[in-house]
Order: sequence, then C-alpha cells, then structure tokens
Amino acid sequence: MNRSIVRFLISKLLLIEAGLLVVPLIVALIYQEDAKVFTSILGTMAILLFIGVLGTLFKPKNYRIYTKEGMLIVALCWVLWSFFGGLPFVFAGQIPSVIDAFFEMSSGFTTTGATILTDTGVLTHSLLFWRSFAHLIGGMGVLVFALAIMNNSKNVHHEVMRAEVPGPVFGKVVAKLKNTAQILYIIYLGMFVIFAMILWICGMPLFDSIVIAMGGAGTGGFAVYNDSIAHYNSDLITYVVTVGTLLFGVNFNLYFYILLRKIRFFFQDEELRTYLTIVAVSTSLIILNIFGIYHSLANSFKYSFFEVSTIITTTGFGLTDITKWPLFSQYILLLLMFIGGSAGSTAGGFKVIRAMIIAKIARNQTLASLYPNRILSLHINGSVLDKETQHSVLKYLAVYVLIILSLVTILSLDNQNFLIVTSAAASTFNNIGPLLGTTDSFAIFSPLSKLIMGFAMIAGRLEIYPLLLLFLPKTWSKI
Repeated sequence: MNRSIVRFLISKLLLIEAGLLVVPLIVALIYQEDAKVFTSILGTMAILLFIGVLGTLFKPKNYRIYTKEGMLIVALCWVLWSFFGGLPFVFAGQIPSVIDAFFEMSSGFTTTGATILTDTGVLTHSLLFWRSFAHLIGGMGVLVFALAIMNNSKNVHHEVMRAEVPGPVFGKVVAKLKNTAQILYIIYLGMFVIFAMILWICGMPLFDSIVIAMGGAGTGGFAVYNDSIAHYNSDLITYVVTVGTLLFGVNFNLYFYILLRKIRFFFQDEELRTYLTIVAVSTSLIILNIFGIYHSLANSFKYSFFEVSTIITTTGFGLTDITKWPLFSQYILLLLMFIGGSAGSTAGGFKVIRAMIIAKIARNQTLASLYPNRILSLHINGSVLDKETQHSVLKYLAVYVLIILSLVTILSLDNQNFLIVTSAAASTFNNIGPLLGTTDSFAIFSPLSKLIMGFAMIAGRLEIYPLLLLFLPKTWSKI
C-alpha cells in the first residue's frame, strides 16, 4: 500500500476543512457572538492546520493510487472530518460530549440529519450554520468537492471518486474527472442557490432559508427550530420544501442532460420513472390511511406528500407528529427509508436502481423456473446489464442486510421498542434522520450506541466497503 500518498492527501483534506471553518467564523462575526465561540472555531482551525501542514511537508515519491488506497483515503477523510468538525461544539460547551459531537457531525457530513439535541436553541447561529453547512459539503461528497478544487496534475483522482460517489455504477459526465466534479458541483450549488432564494421570497428569514436550503440540497434535514418546517406554518413553504427535496433525490447526471438540451434522455430514464412512481403510490396509500385523522383531502395530501418526499430522499425534515399516524403509514415510511433516492443524487438509502435490479433478477429467476430453456437478460434503460454488475448488487444486498441486522441487535440493548430500534438502525445506516415510534432524539441511546451509529452513518454514505476496509488488517499491509 502506498502509505505516503494516503498521508499526503488526508493532510490536504484536513487543510480544506480548516478553510471551510472560515464560513461559520464569518457567521459568528455577523451575529457578534461571544469570545468562547470564536476561540472554539479558531482552536479547531489551528489543530487542523498544524496536522495538515505537518502531513504535507514531505511529498510522496509515488502518486499512484489503487483501489485500496482510494477507499482508505475516502473512509479516513469522512471519519476525521466528522471528528474534527465536532470539536467546535465541544470547545464551546454547546455539545460537551466528544461522542455526541462526533455523532452530530457524522450526521451532518453524511447528510443523515439525526441529532442528539433535544433543543436546537442551545446552538449559536455560527455552529447551527456549521452543522447544516456540513450537509451542503457532504451532499455531493466531501471528496467530490475536494477533487473539484484540488490540483489534478498527478491524475490520482479516479479511485477516490469511484469509492465515494453513491450508486452501483460510477459514471463520468465528461472525459476528465476534475471537470466532472466541477460540473456536478456547479449544478448542485446552482440548485441550492435557487432553492434558498425561493424560500426567502416565500417569506422565510434569510438565515433560515440558507440553512433549510443546505439541509434540503444535501438531503440532510437539519433545521433551525425544534419543530423543523412546521415552525413556519406556511403551506407554500411546505410545498416548496417538498418539491425541492424531491428534486435533489434525482441523479444529477440527468440534470446535465437538461443543460445539453437532451430532455428526452431525462424523462426516459428508468430509475427516474420508478422513483416518481414509488412517490406517487406511497403518497396515495398514506392519504387513504390518514384521511380519518385530518378529515381533509388537502391536509392529507400535504402531510403525506411531504413525509414521503422527505423520507425517500433521506432528508428527514419534520412537519407533523407521524407517531400518531396508523402503523400502516409508518411502515410505508420505514420501507421508503430502506429504498432511498436515486444513484448519483445526494440521497442515501439502498438506492432505487438497486431495488429495480433486485426486482428484475427475482422476476428472471421466477421465469427461469417456468421456462428453463429460455435465455433471459436484464435490461436497464434499454441496455443489457452484465452479470458482474448483477452479482455485485446481490453481494451488496447481502452485506447491507447483515449490517442492518447487526445494528438492530446492538441497539436493542438500549431500547425494547421494535419500531424505534429498527427505525434507528435504518435511519442512521440509510442516512435519513428521523426516529419512528417516538418524539425523542437520539439522545435516548447510550454513548457506545451513538458511536456505533456515527460509524454506521459514514458506512451507509460510503456504501459500506470503504469503511469496512478501514478495519481489516490486510488493508494496512505494504503489499
């Protein structure tokens, strides 16, 4: 293993995080916050600068990165960014526990939106902004962000980007990876700015509109107030957030087709059509199930559409107390937690494309038992999907199920409610955020459970393998 390139790039990435902390520092200046907040941010920046500069003093002789190094860099980056990103909360005394701060920033960077806070009012504007800013950076991927701005002269980025970009297939929108990263981030940030402006025009305060837009764009879900979107008591804002989060659950490569005026390719995408069908069917079923609670088609549609949108995109904004909904509706939302959004979007979960592939494999296996001599192939968007990709999806499913079951088993030591424990495992590993079956935060779990869920969020965001490799002894061998 090329340890020197791992050390060098991780150090550069820590320097980038130090630079990003300038943003909450500016927010602290604008709101004239006390000296303790300034020192907490500056202290964290100093630590990151010291480690980053020390690690980049000696440049590696070999810049070549293979799959193992790429995955290791990605996993270490996300763990270290989450740890150091949580230090300002600890130093400022607003989240005194290091484990709680790590959980909160793991949730931020992985765009999970799960929180240990029972009252967001304990956070100052700067640190409230910082944890939502983590959504914006982590939404498209911290490494994609880094590749968009880092020097590409050594051509070391392919394995890093492939290890981080979500979905079963990694694709480039243009020939050069640096240009791909830049195009994706331009589309992403452009949509974020439009989203924030629309929310502001709809009557949301400017600070709130930026924070909510960061949570929506990154499909994270951190909000300004404890009651999330319900605080604004506006149907217009509710529908803007609903549609906005739904758009960020779409594969961003499809938006590039729109820029190229290839509208036909956008609407012909099979995953997009399946994604929208799942949203429509789930919303309709929940409307029928909760109509007896609201006695109004308008309100039933508003609440069901919002919750389906925020859950399938793994955003996790809140609007109503879904613990009062019938169990049928809650289990539909639990199922959506597992499905998640589209590959290549900022959403988490198993991904719609994988669910499609699994369903088609199951269909072919059934047909094969009826027609043993018939040659069956699997098509996605009109193209044949090779056996290697099919097998990789099945292997991923096996590991995915094992991890979910392991998480449920561990968390059951803290809580005896099956729905709470299952939703906690699904929520953290699928990067969703909310707990079903309770109005409490993740503070109800023990420090060990919160630490495990922090790593589970990172594992889910990186789609398991990079973080698993971090704990394998062979990963660190020189061979």
